[in-house]
Amino acid sequence: MNDMTDAFFKKKKPLRPFLYLSPSAQNISLVSLCLLSLQVLMLALTESWGALIVIGASLSGFIGADLLHAKLVSSSRFSLVSAIFQGTVTGMLLPSTFHPVTVFCIAFSTMFLIKYLSGNFADHWINSAVLAVAFAWIVGMSAFPANPLTKDILQIKNPSYILIQNGVFPIMNGDRSVTEALNNTIFGFANISIPEGYISLLWDTHSVIPAFRFNTLTLLASVVLFASGMQGLLIPASFAAVYTLLVRFVSPVFTGAMAGQGDMILSLCTGGTLFCAVFVVQQYGTVPLSKNGKILYGILAGIFAFAIAGCGTSSAGMIFAVLCANIVSPLIQAAEDRRDVSRLRAMLSSLRREKDSR
Repeated sequence: MNDMTDAFFKKKKPLRPFLYLSPSAQNISLVSLCLLSLQVLMLALTESWGALIVIGASLSGFIGADLLHAKLVSSSRFSLVSAIFQGTVTGMLLPSTFHPVTVFCIAFSTMFLIKYLSGNFADHWINSAVLAVAFAWIVGMSAFPANPLTKDILQIKNPSYILIQNGVFPIMNGDRSVTEALNNTIFGFANISIPEGYISLLWDTHSVIPAFRFNTLTLLASVVLFASGMQGLLIPASFAAVYTLLVRFVSPVFTGAMAGQGDMILSLCTGGTLFCAVFVVQQYGTVPLSKNGKILYGILAGIFAFAIAGCGTSSAGMIFAVLCANIVSPLIQAAEDRRDVSRLRAMLSSLRREKDSR
């Protein structure tokens, strides 16, 4: 062998000679967890200790259930990153007034049940965080805040502004100066002005449910996840578009408001819509694989969200909307499988006829 060949064989080879065509589920969970940690940090900075305790209890339940299942079932594998991510999402979707012991029991039993039913893959067809929050709502419905929207408020143009004026969404100290600066610069060029309070609505709604609070951080997380290719844009975009369009144009039919005056900002910034669109609605293992299937899944999720959560501010509506979409997802995947089988049979039949004609 010459020197070049000898150097090639002596060179250290990678242990895994394969490349991912897309980010792995563990890497997606890890990056999403890092982005979620910013919101957890904000909870600490705002001294939201109750929310942090609930998140900690949820984390303990998910990690404990995953670890116990790995000990009891030899073929099971302990997935720490996934358990931490799902536990954090669950804790952020629960009210900070929920009792930590109850949260731990719900998180532990939900995760262990799904692990037992689904085997090694914890999210076989349903999002474990969504199921845990749904169980929590059934057990402690009174802990979830009531919907402040009434028919009278919905009949008024810009219900979000009315809720801000009523103190439902507190205005932060620097809101006026930031609003004036934006109106004089960015929005001023387009002859648009935003009223006082909308910056506070985007920054911190002060909801007892942490996932509903920091919309700006959620939007920044979406930019990172979608721009880096960690998450696909089809499902969140179709989900958010369908939901907001229904709120804009269909909700006035039921509320008696003027046509085309549904409050899209309120529907996006409250009820955890943005949080679910970024971190929940397309959890791996729960969505169809094809492009058309993903679009259909997102459209159905948006329809479910409008039917269940209404025009916004619902404390658990988005959770049950995603749960309904998870239930429909296997039907979409089954239809895709039948279609693929039919196409394969047609192709094989065509090749057979072509071979016989020769």
